[in-house]
Amino acid sequence: MNIKLKRLDVSEIDTFQEKMHESFKSAVINRFDVEDAAPIPPKYDIAHTIKDTNTEAWAIMLDKTPVGGAVIRRPATNTEKRYSLELLFIFNEHVNKKLGYSAWLAIEKQYPNAEIWETHTPYFERRNIHFYINKCGFKVVEFYCEHHREEHDLTNEFKDINTSGFFRFEKRMTSEN
Repeated sequence: MNIKLKRLDVSEIDTFQEKMHESFKSAVINRFDVEDAAPIPPKYDIAHTIKDTNTEAWAIMLDKTPVGGAVIRRPATNTEKRYSLELLFIFNEHVNKKLGYSAWLAIEKQYPNAEIWETHTPYFERRNIHFYINKCGFKVVEFYCEHHREEHDLTNEFKDINTSGFFRFEKRMTSEN
């Protein structure tokens, strides 16, 4: 499978957001058996994240076809080795084709200096939890909920569907990765 990363062009951001919302929205609709769901994460969060000087937005390409996207937060300084996977998604029409893991491997290859990776996912996203733990080698290191919140309260994004709770994952890179 020929998965590569292509830096997202400014002209592609709107399409990127739409496709990401479709992907995340379908997960919520399927999990909670609702007819519709608000954009997750909200558009202003995506725009803010993409425009941050420490983030890089990528189109995930299968040969020459975009099949998903990712946003990576680099460390603030060159001496830090902690990177954050802010967003990773595969377009709905390409789900269940084993592209996610290939995309993750391309991300690891793009950032060889990373010693620690961090990401988050809502507790109800069983596919994501399986993917990060069983496929990519992440470990659950924290669970955010009404009893344990973080500065940027991720649980607020899902208030409309009466769910709260996010896992924080970490992956420590070794020579074996």
